[in-house]
Amino acid sequence: MRLARKIHFNAGRSLWRPEWSAEKNRATYGDEGPHGYGHNYELEVAVEGHTDPATGMVVNLTDLDRVLKEEVDRPLDHRNLNQDVAEFAKTPPTAENLAVWIWKRVAARIEREKWPCRIVHLSLRLTPGFAVEICE
Repeated sequence: MRLARKIHFNAGRSLWRPEWSAEKNRATYGDEGPHGYGHNYELEVAVEGHTDPATGMVVNLTDLDRVLKEEVDRPLDHRNLNQDVAEFAKTPPTAENLAVWIWKRVAARIEREKWPCRIVHLSLRLTPGFAVEICE
C-alpha cells in the first residue's frame, strides 16, 4: 500500500557560485545574480508498507505530518537556503539537491521512528511548472 502527503513551503535561494566567474554563473544558472530569489515549493512524499490489521493504516497521518513539519517545513519554510541550511552554504540549493536533502532527512527519520514503511517517492515542485522526482 502506498500513502502520499503534500505540504507547501516557501524559501529563498541563490544558485550563484562565488568561486565561479559572473560569465560562468550566468551561462549555468541564468541572470538571477548573486542575490537570488524566492520560490513556492510543493512537496509530495509517498511511503509504502503493509496496512496494519489493527489500525487499518500504513502509518498514522498525524505522525507523518509531524515528521514533515519537523524535518522539512521548520528548517526550510521562509528561510534563505544558502544562509540558513548548513548543507547549502557551499552546495547550490538546486531543486535536485534540495530533493535529495529532503529524501535523506525523511528516510532517516522514518527509520529512527521504526515505522513499518519506507519512503518510495518524492516530488518537489517549484512554481511555476517545474518539478523533480525521486523514485525508489
